[in-house]
Amino acid sequence: MKEKFNETEQKGSSGGNMANRRQAEMSRAEQVRARRQKSRKETPRVPFGSSVTRRPAPKNVTVTHRSTRTVPVVTRKKHTTTIPLKRKGAELQIPALPRLQFGWRLISGGIFLLSLVAVISFSSLNTFQVTAVNLKGAQRLSAEVILSQLDLVGKSIITLEPESIKDRVEANFPAIRSAQVTVNLPARVTIQVEEREPIILWEQEGSSMWIDAEGVVFPIFGEAEIFHRVIAVGDPPPEPEVFITDIDADTGEFSQHFENRTPRTTAEFVKTIISLSTTVPEGSQLQYHPQFGLGWHDPQGWMVYFGQDTTNIDSKLMEYQNILSVLNQQGITPALISLEFIHAPFYRMEQ
Repeated sequence: MKEKFNETEQKGSSGGNMANRRQAEMSRAEQVRARRQKSRKETPRVPFGSSVTRRPAPKNVTVTHRSTRTVPVVTRKKHTTTIPLKRKGAELQIPALPRLQFGWRLISGGIFLLSLVAVISFSSLNTFQVTAVNLKGAQRLSAEVILSQLDLVGKSIITLEPESIKDRVEANFPAIRSAQVTVNLPARVTIQVEEREPIILWEQEGSSMWIDAEGVVFPIFGEAEIFHRVIAVGDPPPEPEVFITDIDADTGEFSQHFENRTPRTTAEFVKTIISLSTTVPEGSQLQYHPQFGLGWHDPQGWMVYFGQDTTNIDSKLMEYQNILSVLNQQGITPALISLEFIHAPFYRMEQ
């Protein structure tokens, strides 16, 4: 019985020891699990493949040892530079050089000077000097005549201004209606002109002029076919001058002057000459007098004038025939008959 009890007691004690071991092992596992959970909470999660998890490759850094050397302190004043020497208290003074600062202004100034030197050198070369003018569109004017008035021969092509040459051509040659000037390197000047077409030959005191349809009076150049001729003892009636008022943009002051135009008569006077030329008797010539206007020398021996306005030339011609019939009946031979004013005609026995 005692042996059975002892065996039962041994079995009971061994069973209690196993239970204690299992409880101890259970507590250890829980402790490990708790520590892992705590470490997971404290350590942030890094995504897979991030560069944070990669260990940087070790770099070999070369360490050099440099020996320090004292550099003498150089001081600069306004006009001198002081350099200390090896001997204590010894210094060397030399003149200070100006510090040059290259900015955009200095660069642009250099470019301007180079351009100016290039222009001066080009202007002195014979290759860039004008020797002739290429004239286009002219039928009566020649290039030699234009060159004689413009003074372009020997001038450098670089110094010429096309607009200025155009103004001079139109001012010096009233026979030219318009002009266009082009200047090309190395020394080519081209002038394209449009000439005026003369329709009236105006003969006055031994000199002759041409008049175009606009009334512009200009010298004769070359030859042209003229259908209307006038022998005059005075200048044709001038066109009224145009009064121009200019305002200075800077000061705001007014200035007034007459427009600088070429000599011309009115377009209405030109039309009067053309219409009256068809009524001139055969063998006579159309004439002009500043006081009496246009007329002719009648083959019977007297002068007849119709004024400067011949819009009613048909009525004036009929009145002229009536006056002639009355004078013939009375046996009067006048020296002058005037129908300038159709309602107040008159005749003279002397000029």
